[in-house]
Amino acid sequence: MQGDHVKSAARVLEILEFFADHRRPARMSVLIRALGYPPSSMTGLLRTLVARGYMDIDPDTHEYMPTARLMQLTRWLGTGGYEETVVLDAMHRLRDRVDEPVVLGAPVGLHIEYVMSLHRSDGVNSHIRPGDRRLMIQNGIGWLLLSRMPRSDALRVHEGTVAAGLLQADDFDRASYEQTLDRHEDTDVSVLHARDLIAPTAHWNASMVAVLIPVPDGHARPLGVGVHGPTARIIDKTPVLIDALRGLVRDLHAQIHGSASHM
Repeated sequence: MQGDHVKSAARVLEILEFFADHRRPARMSVLIRALGYPPSSMTGLLRTLVARGYMDIDPDTHEYMPTARLMQLTRWLGTGGYEETVVLDAMHRLRDRVDEPVVLGAPVGLHIEYVMSLHRSDGVNSHIRPGDRRLMIQNGIGWLLLSRMPRSDALRVHEGTVAAGLLQADDFDRASYEQTLDRHEDTDVSVLHARDLIAPTAHWNASMVAVLIPVPDGHARPLGVGVHGPTARIIDKTPVLIDALRGLVRDLHAQIHGSASHM
């Protein structure tokens, strides 16, 4: 049995070394030809890596690619980056606690861009991919950010979105927009159902619960974390998700201030 464990460990390292050499996604068949492993063994190894968050699979192309979580394992040896280490680790703990996909979002112009996306712990794919964008004024993380801006700045985002033809003023007028901002000013958590949006995504039956997270002084951009999934399941889990997200915020706050106090 010990020999099997040693063989599996060696094969995992060889898979990672393959990607380090080739630096591009690869299908399982390519990995099998390159490394010579039995299909059953390769299937088990890749499934384990996906479930643990170290490998991603594109649902359309069926190509595998290592995730940013791998950097976390050795990032502590250097100076590191807050998003790729502290936040990513917190996202994995959150994902494991609530058993739902977790995303990290940041503002980019008129949009929120998802910069990290974790699948469920069982490997079920998230429909949100890193690099996907949503209109800031049609997104929970966006509304939380906008509601904390000076109102004149938040209104300019609405005006810019309409001027760019990304949303029609008649569909989401200024009064309705300001009412949404007012609601988000009074809460630290956004609960968003795609079916209620003016410009919903293709996943109309999806929902997200999101919060803004603390960032260290001098960090380049504000950040938000969201947990998402089918609307019925998210509604059922909402109290648990809110509690878990608030716990994540507290933990990050403690880590930031704990690190600063030791500098």
